[in-house]
Amino acid sequence: MDASPASVSPASTASETASEMASEMARKARLPLAWKWIYAVGSLGLTILISAIGFFLLIFYTDVALVPPALASTALVVAKIWDTVNDPLFGWLSDRTRSRFGRRRVYLIFGALPLALSTYLLWSVPRGLSPGWAFAWIALTYIVFDTFFTVVQVPMNALAAEITPDYDERTSLLAYAGVGAVVGYLAGSILMRVIVSRFSDPGQGYAVAGAIFGVLVGLSVALVAWKIREPAGMHGKQSTLPILAAIRATFHNRPFVRLLTAFSLARVSFTLLSAVLAYYVTYQLGAEEKLTLIILVLMLVIGLFIPVWRLLARRWSKGFAYGIGLTVAAVALLFTYLLPQGSVTGMFVIVAVAGFGLSAHWVLPWAMLPDVVEYDEERTGQRREGMYYGVYGLLDKIARTIGIFAVGWVLDFFGYVPNVAQSARSLQGIRLLFGPISSILLLLAVPLLLTYPITRASHREIQERLAAQRATASPAAGE
Repeated sequence: MDASPASVSPASTASETASEMASEMARKARLPLAWKWIYAVGSLGLTILISAIGFFLLIFYTDVALVPPALASTALVVAKIWDTVNDPLFGWLSDRTRSRFGRRRVYLIFGALPLALSTYLLWSVPRGLSPGWAFAWIALTYIVFDTFFTVVQVPMNALAAEITPDYDERTSLLAYAGVGAVVGYLAGSILMRVIVSRFSDPGQGYAVAGAIFGVLVGLSVALVAWKIREPAGMHGKQSTLPILAAIRATFHNRPFVRLLTAFSLARVSFTLLSAVLAYYVTYQLGAEEKLTLIILVLMLVIGLFIPVWRLLARRWSKGFAYGIGLTVAAVALLFTYLLPQGSVTGMFVIVAVAGFGLSAHWVLPWAMLPDVVEYDEERTGQRREGMYYGVYGLLDKIARTIGIFAVGWVLDFFGYVPNVAQSARSLQGIRLLFGPISSILLLLAVPLLLTYPITRASHREIQERLAAQRATASPAAGE
């Protein structure tokens, strides 16, 4: 006997509504291919700046602007204090933003031009400044630049969690972004040298390069803001927590803590590798002239295999695939400790294998982060992408700092002396940093990832429960 309308229970109605919402979300989950390429362009633009600053900013200050090294470094450290605060701050603000341009796009729309202008100022130190004014110029321009960089970067990263709820589609989106980041990393390191070499006055060359990079990043961010839209109804209740309480709340999310720990260990390891590579190639291998080619091979392999890790994550799960990638990289790097001096061919083989494993690090942790947002939303009823990406960015910067700090102290402990043939003790320190220590850090992250609790199946269950919660919530609750 068919049930009459009057006999249908509220729970049944809610269940059917939730099912309809889940089906609608699944239908909207697939992103246009153009969006993925546009998001990759945005990632490319931001990574160009990261690469150029990492490779050339300090040497520009000391060798071109003629600022004393201690003064330039101290000014950057002062600026970095603000750098550690602003990621969670702007993530928190974007979570609480409501505008006709959306929660995240509004920051891209109004941040693109200031970011472009501040990029130019960063590479345009006036000549003849006194030490005090040089300190003030460096600190101020870097603070202004980093403010607008974070204003754009954190909301753009958070978009990945909002524009699609699908477990695998996020991996696909971040795979495109990872390829864009690899291209940007190479472009930032190569284009800066090419542009500056065109000018007899290096100061003018850096200023022109700053202007070009500013235009590139401004256009790439503007393109993302113009073409990518935040879907209506994809976010839950606005976060109401004060900023410190919101930061603490992220550490009550167990999958997030596990992911953050694994990512931070991998980031410290990657920072050690980046910082020690030049020392290892120059003094252990005696092949300084091959350094640029080794870096190029490493980055090309990383970029080439990002699509492979996307497919492996679809076959297994993101956490498991990430753990396998770090294991491959760790095993390969261990062999560098045993590599005899002058074995350049062996180094290329190791770099290729390690690059294959490390390419998982360029896409999978960022693809895993959006999933913890739904885990949090299911438990709190609030959507906080911005805060999670802000805390992620903060720990990323801390991990980088720890890595650089460790390299300096370990080299000093083992008696490193610059620009001379190294002692056996000094070479031992370089080999330990590049091989066993970096490998151990990667291997410490592996158990956290192989048993990572958010899988494709568990994420689907979270999405279904969220759909049921939204179906039974009042309309005002979702606004």
